[in-house]
Amino acid sequence: MKRFRFAAAATAVTICAALAITTSPASAKDKDKKNDDPHMVIASDGSSYSAPEANVSGVNGAAGTGAVSGAESAAPAGESGTTVEHGNGQETVIGTDGRVRITGTTTFPYRAVVHITRDGNGWCSGWMINANTVATAGHCVAPGGTGAFYTGTFRVFPGRNGASTPYGSCTARRLYSVNGWVGSGDETYDYGALKLNCTIGNSTGWFGFWWQSGTLTGLSATTSGYPGDKPFGTMWRSIDQIRVTHDRQLFYLNDTIGGQSGSPVYQNRAAGSSFCSGQCVMGIHAYGLHGGAPHSTNNHGTRITQAVFNNLMSWRSAA
Repeated sequence: MKRFRFAAAATAVTICAALAITTSPASAKDKDKKNDDPHMVIASDGSSYSAPEANVSGVNGAAGTGAVSGAESAAPAGESGTTVEHGNGQETVIGTDGRVRITGTTTFPYRAVVHITRDGNGWCSGWMINANTVATAGHCVAPGGTGAFYTGTFRVFPGRNGASTPYGSCTARRLYSVNGWVGSGDETYDYGALKLNCTIGNSTGWFGFWWQSGTLTGLSATTSGYPGDKPFGTMWRSIDQIRVTHDRQLFYLNDTIGGQSGSPVYQNRAAGSSFCSGQCVMGIHAYGLHGGAPHSTNNHGTRITQAVFNNLMSWRSAA
């Protein structure tokens, strides 16, 4: 088994954003109940709220226009060219490396996969969920268990292909995660999002996503993202299947490495499929091998449950 590690310390302090999410006044009893809710939304502007329950179980994606006009043709100055691993998990190549480089990054859905940098360092991967929102792992936006978010400049590059950035880049103006990760550092709540300062998703398109109460074991699963052991800013894909389904996590043998945290775990679902059709995400990649089985034998990520789905929907609609 081959394993690559990228390690660095990161400072965790709260960042401020321009806009806040308004919340209704609550009684002390209500506040205590909300504080105990691991899926309660925590935002980097200091706001928190419980997302309303969505009236659907899935949403389809959109291919976007694909337009690349006005985009950068080369990576911006000041990038380090290195990927910083962070968080609690180390992604793993299991046996023979089955990852394949994607060079046609302007085709859908690859153009809706983003490379996330922080202060010019390779940081994470993510995926567009609407015109101005990127879903990713919680440990890509917050260290977990501290009650705070990472500081610095987060920048996303949709459909990046090494030095070529066909859709340019965009900074984040607000970060999101949930109490179970930000406050408690529980890996089963390791998911988050970035609200962008642009609407690049209108060009790149975005993924659909869904939840279901039944098992996902046996479903085909693809991950696409930006690993730190490959040339900087290059996209790589791995295909496997869901091997084990837990209440809040999915387990698979897709090969991943640091930098791929936040990648979508998705499949192409036929037209007319239940919940979601087209390019549809069922999980958010976050971890490699650690602990006991099935964690010790599979890479794994956060399963999109009803509560996760509700939060993703609320982050899509947030101003």
